[in-house]
Amino acid sequence: MNAALAIVRDGRIYAIANVVNRVAGLALLPLFTHVLSPGEFGLYTLVQSVMDVLSVLCGLGLTSAMNRFYLEYPDDAAMRDRVIATVLLLVGGLALLIALLAWPAGRWLSQAVLGSSAHTGLCAVALVALGCIALFEVQCAYAVVRKQVRTYFVLCCAKAVALVACNLWLVGAWSLGVIGVVLATALSMGGIAAVALVLILRRTGLHFSVPLALRLVRFGLPLVPSALGNSALGVVERYYLHHAAGAAAVGLYSLGNRLASLLQMFLAAPFSQTYAVRRVETLVKGEDQQVYDRVLLLFVLVMCLSAFALSVFGADLVALLATSDYAGAVQLVPVLGLCYVLASINFNLELGIHYTQRTWAFPLVTGVTLLASIPLNAWLAARHGAMGTALALLAVNGVRLAGTLVMNARVGSRLVRLDWTRALPLMALSLALACLVVQWPVPVLSPSWLLAKALLVAALAALLVASPLVGASARAELLGLWRRPAVNAAA
Repeated sequence: MNAALAIVRDGRIYAIANVVNRVAGLALLPLFTHVLSPGEFGLYTLVQSVMDVLSVLCGLGLTSAMNRFYLEYPDDAAMRDRVIATVLLLVGGLALLIALLAWPAGRWLSQAVLGSSAHTGLCAVALVALGCIALFEVQCAYAVVRKQVRTYFVLCCAKAVALVACNLWLVGAWSLGVIGVVLATALSMGGIAAVALVLILRRTGLHFSVPLALRLVRFGLPLVPSALGNSALGVVERYYLHHAAGAAAVGLYSLGNRLASLLQMFLAAPFSQTYAVRRVETLVKGEDQQVYDRVLLLFVLVMCLSAFALSVFGADLVALLATSDYAGAVQLVPVLGLCYVLASINFNLELGIHYTQRTWAFPLVTGVTLLASIPLNAWLAARHGAMGTALALLAVNGVRLAGTLVMNARVGSRLVRLDWTRALPLMALSLALACLVVQWPVPVLSPSWLLAKALLVAALAALLVASPLVGASARAELLGLWRRPAVNAAA
């Protein structure tokens, strides 16, 4: 099957699964805000933010390690099964250890974060849930690396249904409050993870290799500080923005970032879930990489056009989601959209370093990026407020991408590349046009103007596809994607 067509086919299912996950969270929000007091909801979000950080430590980078080592053995099914079983047993053992130590660790966490031991039980249950989530995420990664997109979809749907049902039962019916929310997560994720663990190990067999486990940990551990550093970037930018321009500017920036993050949810994440597996797999087999270079360029084209469309319809989206006080967030969308384009390019170019297993390079790149973000945010936020923070993020993404390119050239695979002579003009043109469009004082949610905006996006898409920026080979790949659905429909 055509590589681009396979990526689009599987990517659609991943996108739907990601939406199901997001919708489940949104569906529970009215329950939480009606049942929990603002103080209780604040307590929950505080505990959740701590768990988000600890989840990076809990995973030990084993999800990425499993993906890489599984693809290392394309012709050895037994070794692939051993990789999967070893990772599952490692993470399962870690989850069990966390559960056994949950009460004393919860007491310490309650005192350290919440100022007293009054919430020891809450923190203990949250730690148990953390181990269950770590195991579930490895099982989702198993489905992705084996290209079982329907299994991934079933896991996501089961998670959404179980999470909503447990919260309705424990929080809605039994009124258990914050501990009910956390307990619902532990029960739903633990139940699904336990069933999935049994089913997967029945298929792979109960294998555990100590030498393989050590290799997996050596690969995954350098990814932990890198992930923590990436999480710290968001803290840095909001800290300096709040200090320079106040909470209102942080609110505008957060809404603009939330709109731009739609690019990640609907495009970047589904694309990477299928593209990364196929690209590393073909690198291991020594296959020609030109088709994947073209697919990556097409992905950049789609991301740029989608970022432009998001900017064009930004004012309408803000009008639907928020009051007029948030109208200024629209001005940030073009820059933040390009930030997500650069971040997604960076993630896919990192595959060259994953392929060579030189993961020690990632903390170096993240460290340089984090150091650069501090003066950039302090300087730009003080002068330009929320727009300054958006520009700082753009510069930070540029620094990180440059670091990845340097490291990939030195210790990664030079076969993983992007046609920058075409990608850079695509990004620059879409950004320039988006910045112009958001300045237009046109009516929002007007049917005639919505149609005009749609035609504008379609016109830009047609011009870019027909232009030399795409290239004949990539254009042929893209046109093939259009013809294939038409052939299937006729059949």
